[in-house]
Amino acid sequence: MLRKIQASQLEPGMFIHSMEGSWFDHPFWRSRFLLNDESQIEQILSSDVTRVTIDESRGKKLSASSKPLAVLAAEEAKVYTPKLAKVLKQSAQERPRSYLREVAEPVFNRLTPRERAAEVRKASGTIKRSRAAVMAMFEDARHGKAVKPRKLAPLVKQISRSVNIDPTIILNIARIKTKDEYTYLHSVSVCALMINLARKMGFPERQMHDIGLAGLLHDIGKTCIPDSILSKPGKLDASEWDVIRNHPQRGHEILTESEGISDVVLEVCLRHHEKMDGTGYPGKLFADNLSIFTRMASICDVYDAITSQRPYNAPLSASEALAEMMSWSGHFDQLIFCDFVDSLGILPVGTLVRLNQDELAIVIGESPSNYSVPIVRSFHSLETDLPISGKDIDLGRERSRKLVAVEDPADWGFPDWSGTSALVLSKSPAG
Repeated sequence: MLRKIQASQLEPGMFIHSMEGSWFDHPFWRSRFLLNDESQIEQILSSDVTRVTIDESRGKKLSASSKPLAVLAAEEAKVYTPKLAKVLKQSAQERPRSYLREVAEPVFNRLTPRERAAEVRKASGTIKRSRAAVMAMFEDARHGKAVKPRKLAPLVKQISRSVNIDPTIILNIARIKTKDEYTYLHSVSVCALMINLARKMGFPERQMHDIGLAGLLHDIGKTCIPDSILSKPGKLDASEWDVIRNHPQRGHEILTESEGISDVVLEVCLRHHEKMDGTGYPGKLFADNLSIFTRMASICDVYDAITSQRPYNAPLSASEALAEMMSWSGHFDQLIFCDFVDSLGILPVGTLVRLNQDELAIVIGESPSNYSVPIVRSFHSLETDLPISGKDIDLGRERSRKLVAVEDPADWGFPDWSGTSALVLSKSPAG
């Protein structure tokens, strides 16, 4: 039985099921845990949390009356369902106009060409240094040496700086990796993706180091996997999969024996392959037992994995990867996945957009030079209000062409946008 109570009603022995507000409003890295002493209650009372939900089946009961589970579920549905519907289930043409301000402007207008070129050079240097550092760290771990997080702190700081200036730069560079580089640069990518997502979710800056370090170290257990399995180009057999699935525990053991490793890093290392529906590994844990950091890591890890060139499969494009991940029921925390999609700023195929030369266009893909910038097909002149023999425009390369706004088709007389967009996509562009 779940009961919602005031934070002031908490007593040792109660099991915390959830706390009101965002995950970063409270001082604990887990959202669900048993209250062992008064000091934990004092921490909650000194935070921004005013109400909590306790699970009386897993801890001390409250004698006073409180809201039952049915009421609680109804209240939570009112909060969460609209956000899910808005971000995941809305069609591209129904995205609000604020979407452009929140996503497209930082991508297209944040830096001048000269500033962007300078940041690309800096990000490339950060990637090279990070790759070398991760390779050295993995080699030390293979030889039984303890991980030294202080050596990695400057790299996490550099990655965090690059993400803060313009995440598309470092994420785009880190995404381009060869099969041989995958094991090392995957860790760098997940670090950057974790920091980018954490900023989108509003985590305080003081937590960015641990969040980034968790991404950098999440796969340290792969140092215990033979290269013959890790780099096998064909399908793995059952025994080889058992070896692969053991890497979270092996990584956790390595980090436990190292000094200065935070609980966040340990948790992410051990649990990043768990799923919300309890079908993951190694513990087959359900959502109740997965921290917010684990939920974030599982999304970032999978996204980078399926958009990277690996020994056994070709990469998906960013938009293809997000569409694929959206279809996996029970795998991810859907609210965090919403924030992840927004943090990348990727416009889906079929979105109606307006260009700076008074043209309407449709998104047909992503630029190979910058995954967050679309390729569009122009098809309608706003000056003449007539169809035109449009062409395909890579906005990542043609700097004179700019995306001005994401538009609602109904505002432009396209009530049947699905039919119109299908017709535009079926036509060959002008030469």
